[in-house]
Amino acid sequence: MIKALAYTAGGVFLVSLIGAALADRDTGQAPAVEQVHSGASEQTIHPTTGADNARAPFIGAALNLYHTDQLDLYLRAIDQIADTGFSAVQIVTPMFQTDGASPGVGVEVGPDRGPSPEAIAALLRHAKARGLATMLMPQVNFTDPRGNEWRGKLQPEQWGPWWASYRQTIDRFLDIAIENDVDVFVVGCELLTTHKPEHQDRWRGIIDQARTRYNGLLTYSTTWDTYHKVGFWDHLDAIGVSGYWDLTTLAADPQHPTPDALQARWHEIKQSLLAFAQSRGKPVLLTEVGYPSLPWALKDPWNYVNSQNAPADHDAQAAGYRAFISAWNGAIAPPGSAILGDSRAWGVFFHKWDPYHQGGPDDTGYGMAGKPALGLVRDWLHGRLPNNPPRAR
Repeated sequence: MIKALAYTAGGVFLVSLIGAALADRDTGQAPAVEQVHSGASEQTIHPTTGADNARAPFIGAALNLYHTDQLDLYLRAIDQIADTGFSAVQIVTPMFQTDGASPGVGVEVGPDRGPSPEAIAALLRHAKARGLATMLMPQVNFTDPRGNEWRGKLQPEQWGPWWASYRQTIDRFLDIAIENDVDVFVVGCELLTTHKPEHQDRWRGIIDQARTRYNGLLTYSTTWDTYHKVGFWDHLDAIGVSGYWDLTTLAADPQHPTPDALQARWHEIKQSLLAFAQSRGKPVLLTEVGYPSLPWALKDPWNYVNSQNAPADHDAQAAGYRAFISAWNGAIAPPGSAILGDSRAWGVFFHKWDPYHQGGPDDTGYGMAGKPALGLVRDWLHGRLPNNPPRAR
């Protein structure tokens, strides 16, 4: 997601290594994924894991590890995610650099920074114990961004040292993924300036190296308006897209979009994504879909900053989820559903599950706990489609 996160300095230290490479892992490169896409009834099988996309898509909630000093809250959040009926959890964990021009990126552990390797491992193990599939998504954040900088505007003066540090840091997170049997590893997230042709070999090198020792699935997560610009999808198992589209574009009155207009917009987006997936021979995985409880959630769902001090709008959040479920049900099959699903769609991770905010009249964030959106998602996970609200007379 587009975020410009600023953190207060102090009490933070740089850890040297998150883990050592495991010498006893396979060193042979995993074979390429073989896929055929000609209809919703076909299946996609990963040659190493045997993951059957059409039978068991990933339907999960994201858990952002930015304040894990209270680990018990995160363990409880995983229990809540499992009890809701999700089949997977996405663990988003940060790496840091000062600003967009910094020469390198690394791991920082401490208050208002990132979790320890042990904390990440504890959460991944607990998720597995609760029967959840796991995704680990490291994410670059700036500690002192200049203006409206965010990771999509990364522009170091010298790319060579930055890439060396990024590859080293990704390898450390990959060690954690290997140690804890993570199902999906995300090699990068929304690093838009690295989509240029001169960086493609860097990405392919990172992906190829990961395959020599990691047997899980690999993807990259890009934004809803740039997925067609990524040139290395052929090296990955899935096309990862964060889905913060404007849902009001088909509404006669964008300020008051009807449920039908919102559903039609998500259907339009779905058709474009699945067509792109078919053209690339790779399934799509929606790595982020979410709506803040704010009045503009349906138009600018990426914008969670409440600079206007607007009141919480849980109805807007619920409307976004209702439209998504109505449009994607059938293409993405909930756990235990008799629906076969579409082999071009690997699933969705909803952003996000908030361990600290559990609803209430003042909760304007992305969290769905304690809000109407949770009921809609829970019903869908248990095979009950949401009804559109009655039309105003």
